[in-house]
Amino acid sequence: MSTEELIEQIKTRPKTEIRCERILVPTDGSGQAFRAFREAIRLAAATGAELTLLMVVDYDKTVSAFERVSLSGYVPAELKIAAYRFLADLMHVVPEEIRAHTRVESGDPREIIPAVAAEEESGLIVMGSRGFGAFHSLLIGSVSNAVLQQAPCPVLLCKGMPDDWDEGGACLSGHGGT
Repeated sequence: MSTEELIEQIKTRPKTEIRCERILVPTDGSGQAFRAFREAIRLAAATGAELTLLMVVDYDKTVSAFERVSLSGYVPAELKIAAYRFLADLMHVVPEEIRAHTRVESGDPREIIPAVAAEEESGLIVMGSRGFGAFHSLLIGSVSNAVLQQAPCPVLLCKGMPDDWDEGGACLSGHGGT
């Protein structure tokens, strides 16, 4: 088959519609996570998908070892309350025409995010990535890399800070997109 024939065959194929009914948007409050949140809003508006805004409270990172011992297993409720408040504020950014809800879980985000995606039957996970690189990820472990490996659905990683993007989503800094 010649190149021209292949191009003609591609042009005459019926258009396919990409369907995504649920988008999971994990956030840790970082700039990269907010960039992903904005991208998820655009995707939800284009596809009619429902958003789930997820914050995972990782007590191992938030509560020191001394506090964990002195609390005798008690989990500070303030951390979960703060997560709910943060997500409530974030919900004010979601346009009214987009269905969205919030969810707060506790545990290791590398395990919780794929589990929530499976439970909610998400068609896509949109999350930020700090882009530390392979060596740094080996040393400390990368949440986005772990989610990529374990997710039951496609994962869209968004790099860059929100200030790098205009309101229409176009890149202003010249370093490309997601």
